[in-house]
Amino acid sequence: MTAATGAIHLYYADGRSITEEIAAALVTAEDRQRLDAAMQPRRRTEYLAGRALLRHALERVTGRTAASFRIRVLPDGKPECVGGPAISLSHSGALVICAVAERGAVGIDVETRRPRTELGVIAERYFTAAEARWIAADPDARFRMLWVLKEAYLKALGSGLAGGLAALECRIEPPTIVARVAGGGAVPRLTLWSGQGCYVGLAVTDSPPFTVSVERFAPAAEPDAFGPLAAIAATA
Repeated sequence: MTAATGAIHLYYADGRSITEEIAAALVTAEDRQRLDAAMQPRRRTEYLAGRALLRHALERVTGRTAASFRIRVLPDGKPECVGGPAISLSHSGALVICAVAERGAVGIDVETRRPRTELGVIAERYFTAAEARWIAADPDARFRMLWVLKEAYLKALGSGLAGGLAALECRIEPPTIVARVAGGGAVPRLTLWSGQGCYVGLAVTDSPPFTVSVERFAPAAEPDAFGPLAAIAATA
């Protein structure tokens, strides 16, 4: 079975539940070639969990075996499924999430509620003036809401943070997101999700109208530490 045109599939998991045994059943030898002997254990675990989740998602969406896909990493660090659907991946703390899209370019980003300092200063320096004023009323939550949308958009473009956080301006008034792209470019379709202690941003460009499905990858019977994920705002 192939993904329906315009369908976006989100898969998320608690990376702590993806054991070495589970990763071994999904991650390929080519994936493991990117592992460095000097890589920190945390980074190694995060990388294997991300690749395992990506391959699980691709298998579920397409019906092909997980190992049949070739995933390469572009110069900006974005993973690409060669000859397959568009993909995007994000980690924050123990939470790992990916998106698979049959059409268009996709970007996804997640932020857990880790302590941050000087959020107002960061917002004033890197966000637009209107966004900085909006963040000031509730810095912890609103900073994360805007951050995940902006980074998801930059991932969809393939530019990463080098593209500049001010490239996309968002006004979030649930259930609506009003977005503007610097220079008058095409506005992406954006969706903001919330879960237990996290926010997730999804950005899709060059795509027809789409539906979004969300599925948790839970190798073992355990409580959902981060979900269920619920859409709280989206562009029209």
